[in-house]
Amino acid sequence: MRLVAAVLLFLPLVSISSAADRLRIGLVLEGGGALGFAHIGVLQWFEANRIPIDAIAGTSMGGMVGGLYAAGETPQDISSLIGGLNWPAILRSQPAFDEIGFRRKEDRLAFPNQLEFGWRKGLALPSGLNSGQEVDSILDRALLPYFDLKSFDDLPIPFRCVATDLVSGKEKDFDRGSLAAALRATVSIPALFIPEDQNGSVYTDGGSLNNLPVDVAKRMNVDIVIAVYLDNGPPAADFQQSLLGIASRTASIMVAANEMRSIQLADILLTADVKDFTAADFTSSAKIIPRGFDAAQNKRTLLSRFSLAENEWQNYLKVRRSRQRTVVPVPEFVAVSGSTALEASAIKRSLTSLIGKPVDPASLENKLTNLNAQGVFDSLRYGIVEQSGKPGLGIVAAQKTNGPPFINFGLTIDGSDTNDVRFGLGARLTFLNAGGFRSEWRTDFAMGDRYEIASEYYHPFTGSSNWFVAPHAVAGKRRFDLYDNRNRLSEYSIHRAGVGLDLGYALGHKAEIRVGEELIRHEINLKLGAAFTPDYARSWGDSSARFAFFGQDDSVIPHKGINSQTRVDWFNASPFGSSYHSAETKSSFFLPVSQNGSLFLSASAGSAFGAKNLGLESFTLGGPFRLGAYGINELIGNQYLLFQGGYSHRVLTFNPLFGGAVYGLAWYEMGKIYGDPAVARLPSDGSVAIVAKTGLGPVFAGASMAATDRIKWWFGLGHVF
Repeated sequence: MRLVAAVLLFLPLVSISSAADRLRIGLVLEGGGALGFAHIGVLQWFEANRIPIDAIAGTSMGGMVGGLYAAGETPQDISSLIGGLNWPAILRSQPAFDEIGFRRKEDRLAFPNQLEFGWRKGLALPSGLNSGQEVDSILDRALLPYFDLKSFDDLPIPFRCVATDLVSGKEKDFDRGSLAAALRATVSIPALFIPEDQNGSVYTDGGSLNNLPVDVAKRMNVDIVIAVYLDNGPPAADFQQSLLGIASRTASIMVAANEMRSIQLADILLTADVKDFTAADFTSSAKIIPRGFDAAQNKRTLLSRFSLAENEWQNYLKVRRSRQRTVVPVPEFVAVSGSTALEASAIKRSLTSLIGKPVDPASLENKLTNLNAQGVFDSLRYGIVEQSGKPGLGIVAAQKTNGPPFINFGLTIDGSDTNDVRFGLGARLTFLNAGGFRSEWRTDFAMGDRYEIASEYYHPFTGSSNWFVAPHAVAGKRRFDLYDNRNRLSEYSIHRAGVGLDLGYALGHKAEIRVGEELIRHEINLKLGAAFTPDYARSWGDSSARFAFFGQDDSVIPHKGINSQTRVDWFNASPFGSSYHSAETKSSFFLPVSQNGSLFLSASAGSAFGAKNLGLESFTLGGPFRLGAYGINELIGNQYLLFQGGYSHRVLTFNPLFGGAVYGLAWYEMGKIYGDPAVARLPSDGSVAIVAKTGLGPVFAGASMAATDRIKWWFGLGHVF
């Protein structure tokens, strides 16, 4: 490499820059996550100094940047694209709460964590933390005109990218096929992104085998290879000796070894100083890109030998642009691959309205997001395909490899009484498309502070119908405590069993309305303490109407949006009397006031409309997030009101791949319970809490103080509000 560079310094300028006999230049772009944004700066310098590129090879982010440039995107286009992306949203480990379907929202609210497993061939985690759906959409949109690309040599600039074939264990150099799929393969960082599955081969990022593919570029009919190396400095001597730390360091050693071989093969090496950044700094593109520009500028004396005269540069650009594709044909049909016949039929039916019209990526991606909201697929990709000479809309469904069925797990810790901390374990088993498209069989299990099994079969009338029926059954028991401040007065055991049938209507992916009938058996037994109500065992029927709207953007601490739930019941009997009516409603509203802060307001109310002697079927207040300065179920009656208002602020954000954050909350709450003359007229308190979103769920600790000088502190793992 040094010998070639030295010779170039002394070659006459005309022997290299003349368009007729100039040396053909191959550019190699290294993988490195966000550090690869520096490649954009290199391309900016090359264009500003009229340096032609005749071939590009890249790995991972180097492959993505190089592929977009090879397809005709300018460095400015790529910079604008990268800088305008919502990287935390792209890299998050779960789909956004407001994008998933209603039933998946219910799952997320019931199990606000990342403990989802599949059971297709035994209990298994997903094949990556991120499905890659957002990355797929970016690539599909940008490369849509290249639908009939026969070879990557037919691009404006010939191109290759490198991935690792997990089946064969060998390097895969993509030179033909779908360019979008090839780029998706080369950026599939193992364990972080779902691998790219193509024709029986499973591809991940090629960095472990060839992170700086100089040898690939040398096979592309070039005379000089310029390689861009991303120098992130020597590894820290005190790297974290944890499971992840050791795995990361081992991977770095493997990558460094194959990089060293490539560095020695390169004719010219540009070194971008990115020591101040990490591979995860995806929001720092504006700072990383100039490091690549500086790397080329530092070798300007050597690189200037390749500079073309202005007229020759314009001719070079003219030829390159003539090979660029911009036309997308109007699709005449929909073709689906990678799914079952049942799913393919539903996908085609949903996209029928797009046939015969110019492709609108925004509208198409919105429909694919809605189709993917059920949770069957990792991703739904799109492109143009040809059949019998006619263009069509091709949809590639990437099925989840570990399920269905899927299992959500949840661990709960209830420290509302610090002298009696309770633990619970829950699970939800869900079979999707069970007996029809969008039909589900969902069963919940719980043990610890309560023992319960509840099952429901959700069945739409047809695969596209909003109407559904849902037979269900439940059986279990739970502990019910009554407190006076910190003092437990009573401990009851509540046994409940019932069967029912609901008729409902789905209002899009945010709302649902149901009416139903249920036959319930209740048994109440005093275990400890003073009797608040006599023991009883009785059955009654319940006719109910329910409405739920989930319009917030997060299942734990929303930044914006409204959630609202209302239930009305008509019971044909009560624990110690005749029939009665009951209704309860709760709504919460989050209003963003800054990038990290939101004001929130919550209002709840319930009424039995004057019914007496309801025993433990009464409404209760008390405990964290429901008048926290009061004991659990300390306030009990046949009617209540509760208002809460406060402020939440995100004080720390973890790596978006793991979706974590730490929030500080402060709020004031005021309520009223009717039917208990011993309760203050308007019980109220002020509360503060720290909430950490983790992979296990929200962990929180807080304290509440009432005007009556009551002070209680509490902690837990499970649900907030």
